[in-house]
Amino acid sequence: MNGALRQRIGERVSALKISWRRASLEAGLEAGFIQDIITGRASDPGEESLASLAAVLKCTPAYLLGHSDELTGGAGPAHGIDPLVPDASQRPDAVMALRIVDELLAGGHVDAARLAVRRALKSIAVS
Repeated sequence: MNGALRQRIGERVSALKISWRRASLEAGLEAGFIQDIITGRASDPGEESLASLAAVLKCTPAYLLGHSDELTGGAGPAHGIDPLVPDASQRPDAVMALRIVDELLAGGHVDAARLAVRRALKSIAVS
């Protein structure tokens, strides 16, 4: 099991002041998903589960795995494209979702990107 994954999930859950259970459920996963990772009862999560969890924890899958120290995957707009959202500070969840999708697509993870888009659209529709 990836020690960085356990540590970073714990850090993000604490930073966002949410429970393991709530984060797991909001990611569309089993209620004990994070608990199983933290305690070492579960093997490494799949790409889709990791992408969903990263979206809820407001970071990238690469950050959770310890492959990057940047929460959002980059300081500027994705691939040099100007953001379409006029005031991104009012929709940080949507901006984060788009950054995650961009990173997943850049890494060739099309199915995980599709899942992230569906969840983001669902979240936006509820808001």
